[in-house]
Amino acid sequence: MKKTAILLYDSFCNFEISVALEILALAEKPITVFGITKQAIRSEDGLSIFPDDTIDNLDLDAYDSLILPGAMDIRETIENERIVDFIKKFEKKTIGAISIAPLLLVKAGLLNGKPFMAGINKEELFEEGFSESDLTEMVGWDDNLRKPVEEGYIITGNIITSISYNFVKWALAFGKMVGIDIPAKTFGIE
Repeated sequence: MKKTAILLYDSFCNFEISVALEILALAEKPITVFGITKQAIRSEDGLSIFPDDTIDNLDLDAYDSLILPGAMDIRETIENERIVDFIKKFEKKTIGAISIAPLLLVKAGLLNGKPFMAGINKEELFEEGFSESDLTEMVGWDDNLRKPVEEGYIITGNIITSISYNFVKWALAFGKMVGIDIPAKTFGIE
């Protein structure tokens, strides 16, 4: 069975990927946690995780998927070319990105002008250098509050994106994308 790569970075949001990780564990699908180094990475809630490996040691053939958690502040991560290059390698694999993490996919050229959800508003991203053409099909935080995406996530080809508060629906759909069908009731969804 191929593995799922989990990429962690400073101030990552632990709860957003907790159900996805549990689904993978229930199916006994192996994961590898990657970081820039093997030093502990601190989540936004104070949890410190030691990566299993560094992004420089990826054997891409061993993986069929990648999970990208949101983060309190992703600016430093998004400007790290090593991280962006790591993500680009998963272009043909299943990718799950939640909250602000879909912006890493835009930076990597994988979602530019395509439909996706992100836990931020477009106006804030223009200030960070993203263009209107990059974000044409983006459903932002306020967009989703005004007119919620019924499923709670958006699938664009092999990529699934969502906003933090839809993390359970996103995780269940990600599981299905990698061949794991866990009943929604398991996580309190009818």
